[in-house]
Amino acid sequence: MLAAIAFGSGIFAFWQQQRSAMLKFWFISAVVNASHFALLGQYEAALFVGLTAIRFLVAAIQPRQHWMLLFMLAATLILLSTYNSPLNLLPYAAAMLGTYGSFQTSLGRVRLCMAVGASSWIIHNILVGSPVAVMMELAFLLSNLVGFIRARRIARQLVTHS
Repeated sequence: MLAAIAFGSGIFAFWQQQRSAMLKFWFISAVVNASHFALLGQYEAALFVGLTAIRFLVAAIQPRQHWMLLFMLAATLILLSTYNSPLNLLPYAAAMLGTYGSFQTSLGRVRLCMAVGASSWIIHNILVGSPVAVMMELAFLLSNLVGFIRARRIARQLVTHS
């Protein structure tokens, strides 16, 4: 049920046309999703998603590079302190990509980083046995790609009509 709530908030985030609003809805989604992973006993994933939630909120309010580096360091410390299997590398990769993307000013770059990070989460969620989380990340990936393609088409149309 928590993954379904996170799913709804995440999808709503993709409807947003402004970077800050998108990140704030992803914050809500990540808080709920972190709780979902904690209930599954996937504490490393819960820590990464909890860090992601805080990162989304900070990036929405203050998208400064020093915050990006701090969140990358925090993700690395989580990996080093909780590592117990190669499975932990998937949330770490998603966290690093998401951190980089969250602090970019270009909405297209944010979407691209989130799409690549979603791929890591899809593999992770398959391996930990969370079908709702797999569906959620697949929907995020597809929504993200559709938004990215749509934005590129609009940009091309503006160039050709100029």
